[in-house]
Amino acid sequence: MDDPRRARILIAAQEVFAREGFRTAEVKTIAEQAAVGKATIYKFFSSKEALLLTIVEENLNDIRDIILSALMSVEPPLERLENLCRNVARYLEQNQAFSRVLIQEAGDFMGDIQRNYLALIEQNLPVADAFFNELRKDGYFVALPTRDTILLMVNLVIGTTYTWALTGEGSLEAQAADYMKVLIRGLR
Repeated sequence: MDDPRRARILIAAQEVFAREGFRTAEVKTIAEQAAVGKATIYKFFSSKEALLLTIVEENLNDIRDIILSALMSVEPPLERLENLCRNVARYLEQNQAFSRVLIQEAGDFMGDIQRNYLALIEQNLPVADAFFNELRKDGYFVALPTRDTILLMVNLVIGTTYTWALTGEGSLEAQAADYMKVLIRGLR
């Protein structure tokens, strides 16, 4: 069974990192917000860096699960793709602290974050391949291999999330869905 203190630490750290930035955030502040001692944090995480990377890894795993659920649903392929986009954007919007942490701290931890993210893509490429092959039968996404198509879509969502996190304007879910429709249907 998962220790509830670990979950509280992750939530508190995500909020503190988003509010104060990773470099200036103190483990003491995270401990206070999580209602645990500093030593308890180090029981679960070897360092502040390990704590941040765990936050990223667990959120990326949640996003992966959202994507796989959408890909394997019974709706028609285009509807699944639009639902996937909306659901990921909704997750990022509802988890604004994670979105901010990812944007603020990506530079310093880019190598580790990129390794996690690319590993998730590679692990799930067979499922994605089967899905995009369905779309290709209908003439969609024929110009790119699956891996490149995924990277294109991820970059679209990351760029949209970045702008949304900086400006705070509008609904991330609505923006991402609109941009995905343009990607799918073209600029007509």
